[in-house]
Amino acid sequence: CLISFNLFVILSSFLGDSIILVASIRYDAFKLHKAIVTIMQHMAVCDLLNSFNTVLFLVTLISERNNLGSFLCNFQSYSRYYTYPASFYFTAALTSIKLLIVQYPMHARLWTKTKAHIVCGIIWICSLAIPILCLVIDKDDVQF
Repeated sequence: CLISFNLFVILSSFLGDSIILVASIRYDAFKLHKAIVTIMQHMAVCDLLNSFNTVLFLVTLISERNNLGSFLCNFQSYSRYYTYPASFYFTAALTSIKLLIVQYPMHARLWTKTKAHIVCGIIWICSLAIPILCLVIDKDDVQF
């Protein structure tokens, strides 16, 4: 049951996020504010990284033992420390930008695609602090 659930999550995530990225980048299909679409694109990339972690977990689950090696095992652990907070921050940024656009409609044109990329870059960098701190604190326990 857990294997089929994870398989469903992986397939739907890869399919849905790929559609979002292709539709927004290549076809400009979303008729939303450009900053909102930019944050949605970054959320889709973060979700694809989460899906890759789920693939690694599914391989371990199917084989019923850890045959990924120590590097991939540690990579899976620390990348979750990176992608989960990033996903939370992107959700908060998306909610905040929607609130600002609704609350201050005359200033909505000031939120450009470039500013949204800057905010998303700051989110990626800030969320990188958590796995680095975990690696520094647990450096004696981790073997690469």
